[in-house]
Amino acid sequence: MTDTAPTAPTASTARTAPTARPTNAILGSALAASVLTLAGTLYQTNQRDLTFVLPPTQTFGTAFGLAALPVLVYLLVLIGAGYLGWLRTWWQGLAAGAAGVLLGGVIGYAVQIVAGGLPLDGTAWAAIFGEFLGLNFPFTVSGLIAASLLAPAVHRGLAGEAPRATARTAPAATVVSTSAPGSAFLRIPSDALLESLDEADADAANAQWEALVEVFEQHGWGTQAVPAAPHEAESVLVGDLALVLGEQVVLARPKGDERRAELAGVRETLLEAGAVIDELEAPAVFDPADVVAGEGVLYVGAGATTNAAGIRGLRRLVAPRGYRVVAVPVRNRARLSEALSVLPDGTLLAWAEGLDAPGALGGFVAVPEPRGAAVVALDERTIAVPASAPETEALLGRLGYETVAVDVSALERAGGALPRLSLRSRD
Repeated sequence: MTDTAPTAPTASTARTAPTARPTNAILGSALAASVLTLAGTLYQTNQRDLTFVLPPTQTFGTAFGLAALPVLVYLLVLIGAGYLGWLRTWWQGLAAGAAGVLLGGVIGYAVQIVAGGLPLDGTAWAAIFGEFLGLNFPFTVSGLIAASLLAPAVHRGLAGEAPRATARTAPAATVVSTSAPGSAFLRIPSDALLESLDEADADAANAQWEALVEVFEQHGWGTQAVPAAPHEAESVLVGDLALVLGEQVVLARPKGDERRAELAGVRETLLEAGAVIDELEAPAVFDPADVVAGEGVLYVGAGATTNAAGIRGLRRLVAPRGYRVVAVPVRNRARLSEALSVLPDGTLLAWAEGLDAPGALGGFVAVPEPRGAAVVALDERTIAVPASAPETEALLGRLGYETVAVDVSALERAGGALPRLSLRSRD
């Protein structure tokens, strides 16, 4: 077994829409829908002058004068909807378009009535709402179509997002199972996490997570999504919640209740993937991010989150599978998976300054950067390396490995690390 760490959710499960709100995507999608709405309204309105008595320029000018204010209101409504996250899917766009059409039509027609010196009485209001199926019908149809079909597509393109209604599927040759080689389970960045970040980091976190899924799939991994935990800021760090050793899975036992709410979705997903679940009992505290797996050995960080009872309990659970457990003292409560990795050939890659007693490992290759040891083996020849560790990437190249730089900088700033963003099994 070369890389047996937590497993990552696949993109075969539909993902929930992130809450980041890129301004260029919002303005671009709202403007595109408004331009199409204006064009459709002008075209249909112009068709009404079938007598050809009026010159085309006068007909167009009249139509534009009638359509300009409703479309402007429609544009402002769509921009507001975009900042509320309601331009990402067709049905959200349809709802935003309906609101824009309603407000635009009412305000536009009411202004015309008042400008004509007429009172806004009951007769006027009846005419205003009746014209949605009359003079305002081209505006109504164009606005609904543009908001539901064009706006979400433009928004996704400018934001660099995958279509939200489309599920990503695992490669046909790979079965997503805890017992299958190359299975990865991931969980999207939560609403709570994104809302805690500034806009730039929130946008980057979503894009970087999508790119990480792509990296797994491009290297033959089957991926599956763990159900989202929108109210849990750390839930994207799904590697903290389970240790996957093929069929056997040991669930985390957090200290207190801070992350227990995240466990239900992980348990359900892994059970469906064929896992046999083991759990430790009190007084054990166990954080799977403290574990780094090698061939027949589990290195466990001591002095971080996992306590002595957790290490003893883990020894008892994994001994029947032929694993020995080696405790490695760490500094500053660092998770061991952030300071140590086992390469496919068995070489230990370590950030010595994160270890309290590096000698406990025997021989290892020291990395020059704090994030350098937080790598993931994609196959026997290829290592995913954080983009924040370019010197380590060069070092791995000298060791004969192919490397893939993965930018997870926004998630690192939020407290994460590359190995903690997935659950993985190669058993």
